[in-house]
Amino acid sequence: MKSAKIFRNAILIPTFLFQACIPSLSKGILQSVSDFLQLRSLVNSAPTGPYYLSVTVSGLLGSGLVLDLNSGTESIVVNADGSFDFKTPLSTGNNFNVTVNTQPTLPAQTCSVSGGMGVVAYGNINSIIVNCDPLRYTVGGTITGLDGITGLVLTNSVDGSTLNVAVASGSFAFTQTYLDGTTYNVSVTTQPNHPVQNCLTTNGSGTIAGANITDIIIACNSTAFPIEVTAVGIASGTLSIRNNNSELLTISTNGLHRFPTNIITNNTYSLQIVGTPANHQCVLSASGGTVTGTISITANCFSVLSFNPSNGGVLQPTESLRLQFSDEVNAGSCITSTGTLNTVLSIPIQFSVTTTTLTNDTLIVSPAVTDSWASGHRVLTLNCFNVGGTPLSSTVNILYLVPSAIRYVSASATAFDTNDGFTPTTPKRNIQAAIDDFLGCASGDCAVLVEAGTYDSSVIGDRIQIVSGVSLFGSYTAGSGFLSRDTTLDTSIISMVTTPASCASATATNPCSSIYASGAVTATTVVSGFDIQAGSTTAPYMAGVSLNGTNFLRFINNKIRGGSGDNGTSGIFALNSNPYLIFNTIHGGDCTVNGCSSVGLYMSSAATLTPILLSNSIAGGGDGTVINATSKGIQYNGTAGIIVSNIRGNTFSAANMNADPVLSTNSTSVGFEISTGASSSGVLAGNIIRGLNSYRSSGIRISLATSVEIGSATQGNLIQSGNGVTESYGLYLNSGHIVRRNVIEVGNVISPGSFSTSAGIFFFGGGTTAILENNAIYVGDATSTTATAWVMGIRGSGLNTASIISGNYIRVGRTIGSSTSSTVSGISLTSLGAMLISDNWIQNGRSSHLARGIELSNVTTPLRIYHNTVNSGISDTSIETPLYLASGVTSLDIQNNIFLLNNDSAPNACILNAGLGLQSAIRYNVFHNCNNLVIQNALNYNLLCAGGIPGALACVPLGTAANFGDNLKLNPNLVSEFGVIANYTPTPATSCLITQSTNNIAGHTGSYSGPGTRPGANGFSSLGAVEYEQACAP
Repeated sequence: MKSAKIFRNAILIPTFLFQACIPSLSKGILQSVSDFLQLRSLVNSAPTGPYYLSVTVSGLLGSGLVLDLNSGTESIVVNADGSFDFKTPLSTGNNFNVTVNTQPTLPAQTCSVSGGMGVVAYGNINSIIVNCDPLRYTVGGTITGLDGITGLVLTNSVDGSTLNVAVASGSFAFTQTYLDGTTYNVSVTTQPNHPVQNCLTTNGSGTIAGANITDIIIACNSTAFPIEVTAVGIASGTLSIRNNNSELLTISTNGLHRFPTNIITNNTYSLQIVGTPANHQCVLSASGGTVTGTISITANCFSVLSFNPSNGGVLQPTESLRLQFSDEVNAGSCITSTGTLNTVLSIPIQFSVTTTTLTNDTLIVSPAVTDSWASGHRVLTLNCFNVGGTPLSSTVNILYLVPSAIRYVSASATAFDTNDGFTPTTPKRNIQAAIDDFLGCASGDCAVLVEAGTYDSSVIGDRIQIVSGVSLFGSYTAGSGFLSRDTTLDTSIISMVTTPASCASATATNPCSSIYASGAVTATTVVSGFDIQAGSTTAPYMAGVSLNGTNFLRFINNKIRGGSGDNGTSGIFALNSNPYLIFNTIHGGDCTVNGCSSVGLYMSSAATLTPILLSNSIAGGGDGTVINATSKGIQYNGTAGIIVSNIRGNTFSAANMNADPVLSTNSTSVGFEISTGASSSGVLAGNIIRGLNSYRSSGIRISLATSVEIGSATQGNLIQSGNGVTESYGLYLNSGHIVRRNVIEVGNVISPGSFSTSAGIFFFGGGTTAILENNAIYVGDATSTTATAWVMGIRGSGLNTASIISGNYIRVGRTIGSSTSSTVSGISLTSLGAMLISDNWIQNGRSSHLARGIELSNVTTPLRIYHNTVNSGISDTSIETPLYLASGVTSLDIQNNIFLLNNDSAPNACILNAGLGLQSAIRYNVFHNCNNLVIQNALNYNLLCAGGIPGALACVPLGTAANFGDNLKLNPNLVSEFGVIANYTPTPATSCLITQSTNNIAGHTGSYSGPGTRPGANGFSSLGAVEYEQACAP
């Protein structure tokens, strides 16, 4: 595990929590608001100016009117009616006070200011009028609490005049004047935004009676707040951040950016970086919490964009490091950098800056003129800040080998293995010859430097044999005298030009390969900058790289391809070896015999493995013409387990395989698979994992019960499956696993002659715990022209009492099957303990036959169904129901749900109990668009009787009021209950009986909106998935 520290972790996102205590002081209203806004401007990077004041003068007949701003800070002279601007710039939180300094003369007049005093909010001040006409009057008043950055507009409906107000607190006035006896009716016609505010008007209407109107009161309170992201350190490219697995914010410049949608007070936010600019590492100052005010987040992308020499490469004893940053770097801050990169004489390392693209964006790290780097594998851990004081977004560990001995290899005409290889001018021709020339490397710091060119791996000994401590560094520019190196192109090609005769006896555990390393490699050894290609002429088993019994080999910045194999190919084959892979592109190659397998990275071990895989692209290969073949991005198949926690920032994918529904019924495409190894554990997060099109397709497949967690509480994976013939699964899991915060996208399945299934998460096996939380699951369609078709968000069996399915967004597609059992369902479970299904947002799809939002069978325990919002889906020919209970299901506890039925026609119902089974409770649920509230054992309970109890016939109750009462039959008036993409968020038109329920379930504190949000700050709980605390309908 220690070796994981030598390279930046590009995916782990630290969370910082900021807290502040602001004392309550007794101050005047203007000063208090001013202090608040000034504080807010420091912690919330809203626009703060400059802003300017404009004054409207009306009724002026004389000349020489002098107006002062802030006691004479600036004065303007006015000689006519019109609009006049002060030139003094003001910022958010500044006080302003406009007064008359000198009244006009010739003729003499007395002019008065209305709306002239207040605190600047976010905009130019245009709500000040100076009236000099004694027969006309102004309409205005005071405003408090304006905090929105955009939008407050007042309208006087009598004459249609409007006024944009940007006064946080103070006075305002319309810029028109009115005759005595004129009526007025002032209201808020546009509410503020960022944060969303509700501004209420008091004394807004009346009749002018010989005096200015000054008693209109506008009081603003925030109801929803923005998430503001201040980006730092973006040099180019785009940063993408997703909130609550839905809304996406893209950022391409430094500075302030906002999510378009404000978050309702006391709801939660959860941010996840889903895309970063090239070569940047970005972290957020906070990733989630409960919204009580404007959320101010810093997205720190201050990163090292390039390394010269490249990270993981060779550093010559007197060579300087040149590191280009994404922003101007403070060289002095880097002096505190740590690590093992030291010098022979221990003279302090020199840090200086120069300019590459941005001013002072490049750091030069050098030994003193009279000193040199000490040899060995060295690490420099940077501790640098930009000139604004922002640290690097993540720990940057730079790995170098300072060699004690070097051999040079070139493909030039002057390169011969008879050369000594000691100098760039006397290079050897073949890599193995240079390795062998060391006769071992006891110091562990020898290096072979290889120029661009093609090198046959089979010239000496059939394959390149790695020797402990002898590292290989390729892609030195041909003709440069080994003075320049470009690992982005991998121009040093190691190719099996001719497949050796010995490869005819290659086996599944000893494949034919271009590079081989055995357990004799016991010191850190690096292979970097190569394009490694296995043979194009087939062998029974082929691999680009074969590792057997070593944990010390590191592959950095390579391209590796598995070649052609009859029975199986691998990009890297690792037997009893810990792969250490960073920034590699790996392809499994092509297998050529029906039923063969191609794997990007294949691992098998009799001892626990802890691979380190960071920022690689690993793909299974395959030949689309071969039938019944298998392609896998990664496969582990060992007797011991694998720990997956150091697998971050990668893209794993399989290939498109032959999916002929008749000939290729065993072809499989899987992004990531654990076939064996029950002791496997760790958290797999921050990766993109794809299965592609095949007869069977899966994003992730774990074929036994393990302790592996897929996603964490703060970060998940993007998991995709392709189109299939008989099945497509986002996750195919044996027994229970923990699955959190993943985005799961599932392809379509079309079968002409067999059962077809498309499912987001599929569990089989039983008796263990499954926790599925906060995933976004999107499932495609399934079609079977002669059999049954299933489309399901989550399908499982045998989950125990400790299992939880909570806070998931599930949207599924369409089922078309010839069988009457064809079903579309958001959640379909069987044989369960008293588990919890709660706070899920389920938009079910369409079915040729059965549509069931939640489907349960073989349950006789007090399973809890709390606070879900469930749509039934649509059936073309059969039954629709949001909740289906198969015959024999008993003892369920069903509370606080919203059930939405698409088609209110017999025999559909909001709850359909197919048997005699009695439930423990059905209470405080909302039934919408269903005449039949509950069907139990073919009896329709279509009345909501006294106490909110579903009843049949003449109100024969379903049960007692204590367990079956307080249900509601009404339209919940959500944003959209039905449609292609529904939105189950309550609105002000939602009944307060729904949003302010008194049924606070003991111990149930979470919601779809996030943990700790139930009950809300108002002490009530909203029915359904979303906790909502805003205005509601009485």
